[in-house]
This record gives sequence, C-alpha cells and structure tokens, in this order.
Amino acid sequence: MFRVGQRFFCSNHQLSNYFSSDYLYTEENVKKTAAKFASMKPIRFNTKEPPMRAAVLIPLCEVDGKVSLLYTLRAAHLKNHRGQVSFPGGKQDEMDKSLEETALRETQEELGIRPDDVELWGSGNLIVTRGETCVLPVIGRVVKPLSADKLKVNPTEVEEVFTVCLEDLCKPEYLGHTQFRKRSSLPVFLAGKRRVWGLTALITNMFLTALLPPKAYSHRIKYVSTVKLIEPKAMST
Repeated sequence: MFRVGQRFFCSNHQLSNYFSSDYLYTEENVKKTAAKFASMKPIRFNTKEPPMRAAVLIPLCEVDGKVSLLYTLRAAHLKNHRGQVSFPGGKQDEMDKSLEETALRETQEELGIRPDDVELWGSGNLIVTRGETCVLPVIGRVVKPLSADKLKVNPTEVEEVFTVCLEDLCKPEYLGHTQFRKRSSLPVFLAGKRRVWGLTALITNMFLTALLPPKAYSHRIKYVSTVKLIEPKAMST
C-alpha cells in the first residue's frame, strides 16, 4: 500500500488478494459478510408491503479459478421481467419451508444446481418492490467449480446464463448508474456479457459492499437534481 497526500491506494497485487477464494471464503469473512448484509437498511419502493413472497440466490461460484457471480437472462416469453438479467429465483411455493428453500429450489429448477451443492451464507432483508412481490436476497456459494455451458438450463425460464468475475465487476470503469425521475438512482454494472441493472444491480451492489472492504469496492451513487431553466423576464420598454 502506498500513500499520496492523505489518500491510501492498494497495489494491483494487494487488490487481487481481496478477490481470491483464500480471502473470501475464510470463516471470518463469511460471518462478516452475512452479518453486514443482514444489517443493511431495508429497501422499500412502495409504502405498502405486497403479500406475495419471492427469493433470489446470489450465487458465488468459481469459474476458471476466479470467484464470480452467476446471472441469468430470463426467457423472452415469460409474463414478468422477460428478457431481463436476474439472479436465479422465484415465488415461494406452499411446500417451501422458508424463503431460503425457495431460492435453492428455484435455482435447481432453472439451472440444475442441487441444493446440496450450495453453501448458504445468510440472507438480507425483504425488498419491497413496486410490483406485487417482496423479494428476499439469499447468499449462497456453489461449492463445485462451475461451467455455465454445462448447466442443465431450463429453457422455459432461462434464455441464457453468464458469469462475471468479482474483480471485473468492481472495476471503476465498469460501474455506472441509472437515474429515474422519481428522485432515485440505481447502480449499473457493465463488465459482463450483459448489462446488469434494476433490482439485480441493486442487490449486486449491496452484496459487494458487504463482501469486500471499501478499498476493493466502493460504488457511490448520487442523484443529480434536474436543472430548471428560468425564463428571463421581458425587459420593459
């Protein structure tokens, strides 16, 4: 680590260590990540809490020796959120004992990843969406090395699967944001095969903030107030 003025910077080698499995998968870091993720301020896009529940799995995995996140592209014929990048997941079934079980079941149905092959770390708070469903984000590590092209993808739900290594996700040049009219801004990630935006990007940002120290990941998202043009008063003659 070196210092310029009062600011500290990490070398590329030091930063790479934060993205390695040797650091990320330690018992200490797993507990820290789970605790920080669970204690984050609940996200609410609606004053009323919808009755329906859903869960998504945030799948940490290793691809070609690099710790990555797995994303899916929802099938184009689906009724809701078709063609959007998302994490595997879906609505809670009557037979599910918990929302964590929902996330695991849906992941198996969509991608063929068995619940026994996922190490659960913990979950966050329910996210109250603008729709009819509350969503619980669940952190899970796929314990076996993963190859996206060898997954048993369910084509009725998933059109495409891709992974993005954490190091690329966190590079400043791949970080952006989308600003909405109702005084809100959400993160956007541009490192992968597809642009990650919306609720999936919000969950990604929350997870990376819990998983990594600020020197490895810091994505500050600000809302830029709209500039109002004031018409000049007509000059009196």
